[in-house]
Amino acid sequence: MRRGLLVAGALLVCGGAGAAQVDSTPGDTVPRDSIVRDTLERFLPVFRPAITPGPLPRGERWTFDIDSLVLSNITSLGDLLGHLPGVYVARGGWFGAPEIAVYGGKGPIGLEVYWDGVPYLPLGRDSVWIDPARIPLAPLERIDIHMLPATLRVFLVTARTRSTTARSEVRISTGISSIAQYRAGFAKRWRSGVGLSLAADYRNIDGIGTSSTTAFSSVDLWLRGDYVTPRLGLSYQIVSSAWDRSSGAPNVAAWRQRRLDGVFQGFLATRADGLGTRLTVSGARTAIANDTLVPDRSLWQGSIELSETRSRASASVIARFQGDARPLQLEAQAAWRPMPFFTIAAQARRSQYGDKGHGTRAQVSAGLALPFGVSLRAEAVRIEDFQAPFVLSDSFQRATDWAAYARWQRRAVLLEGGIVQRDSFRPRAFAVGIRPVAALGPTPRSRYVSVHAALRPLSGIQLSGWYFDPIRGGGDFEPPTHGRFSAAFYSKFWRVYKSGVFALRGEIAVESWSRSNLGGLDSAGGQLPLGPAAFVESNIQLRITDFTAYWLTRNYNGMRGSYVPGLSYPKYAQYYGVQWQFKN
Repeated sequence: MRRGLLVAGALLVCGGAGAAQVDSTPGDTVPRDSIVRDTLERFLPVFRPAITPGPLPRGERWTFDIDSLVLSNITSLGDLLGHLPGVYVARGGWFGAPEIAVYGGKGPIGLEVYWDGVPYLPLGRDSVWIDPARIPLAPLERIDIHMLPATLRVFLVTARTRSTTARSEVRISTGISSIAQYRAGFAKRWRSGVGLSLAADYRNIDGIGTSSTTAFSSVDLWLRGDYVTPRLGLSYQIVSSAWDRSSGAPNVAAWRQRRLDGVFQGFLATRADGLGTRLTVSGARTAIANDTLVPDRSLWQGSIELSETRSRASASVIARFQGDARPLQLEAQAAWRPMPFFTIAAQARRSQYGDKGHGTRAQVSAGLALPFGVSLRAEAVRIEDFQAPFVLSDSFQRATDWAAYARWQRRAVLLEGGIVQRDSFRPRAFAVGIRPVAALGPTPRSRYVSVHAALRPLSGIQLSGWYFDPIRGGGDFEPPTHGRFSAAFYSKFWRVYKSGVFALRGEIAVESWSRSNLGGLDSAGGQLPLGPAAFVESNIQLRITDFTAYWLTRNYNGMRGSYVPGLSYPKYAQYYGVQWQFKN
């Protein structure tokens, strides 16, 4: 009996424990509706892209999205700028060599770069010219370029994470001369509005013989944290870029440097749909360190912007503070489309340079949309400014430039032609990274013809190109008959996969220019020759969902010419790899 009672008691205890375990299961697990909320992907508001506010006349803005940066030959910002009519990229070599964009005959003021709306100012060994090859592309999702008659305003937009599902990116590349590239990225948003994004990019090359493509390595890091709601946003990001270029050729100087940018931004908006009044503030600090020739230095800058955006108009006022060299800069912008066929936009800037004085720049453009896809555009720019605020001996110059274009755009055809008129100007020196060229000669009053075309004769076939020629005058690195032409094939024909999953793209492009004495001035003041040259390149991309394999070949025709006198370009330079973007 005692054994029976003990067994029965043990069974009751076990049964009670088992019953309690069963009953407690619903309370210990997450309710079904909570499971659905936690697993469904949600898309949250993000910062508005900091680009030139619109509306703008047709053809004045060029936009490159993330697919344009992957399914193309673009490995640096210099490669991208080479797609624009009239831009000459003075390449000191390949993969790690400097790539100086020359445009407009205005020297360093021909290129303005903005990182999420904050001016990306040159600092360090060269505080005048910007080297586009040293600006990291890994954090970017979009690049907008506002083309003016003599200035490129480049707006770099970093990746803005909307999804609550974590996403990652991996990129591995190799090529000739032991090229190695490793890139990784991660992004995540939480329901509270908090987001975290990061990217890391390592590149290395052993150098190519005694050419100007010497040993080079770089490490780019990007970290961003933000909190965004429909009407309020706070963000802080760190951009670190370090590179080390060896001196393996007589005309290449060794250069080691580390640049660190910290950018804080915040906005307050009256509406959640992007329209209405918006107040935006930003503060940034740029520091240069580890250079073997110049001491460490830093620069602080801040801005306050008040903007108003409507469905057919926008206006903004910006006050910037950019250190001792540029203590105050005021800028105003306005754009209006009063009628569906007419658009007008204007921008003015006044910069104070302390004891040096002040400078003024202003531009206005207008566009007219006509029937049958025809549109007209006119632009005028006035410059009364210095080129280099950090250089005390810089001279004050004045210039008036204008351009007029006619455009015809249909579903499969785009044709645009125009005339560009530029005033005489005396550019200051040249980029430090391009050693054979000591300075740029004065640019006379010049007139250019500009042609841009894109044609799709068959499904999947794209023909495009541009032609730029100084029919009167012309300055250094503005050679005659300069053009770039490409033929591309793009198709999703392989139906083994679902439609849109598989894509194949191949392109052959040619950039050429004729002979001239427009290669800049040497240290003795002599004029350097330039051209003739014709560089052929090819690129192939294969995409399956978010996986992309690519193979690029530069100087496919094995030409012995160069983009800069005295700096050679390698033959049959190959670069290939894979990139994978995926949800975690």
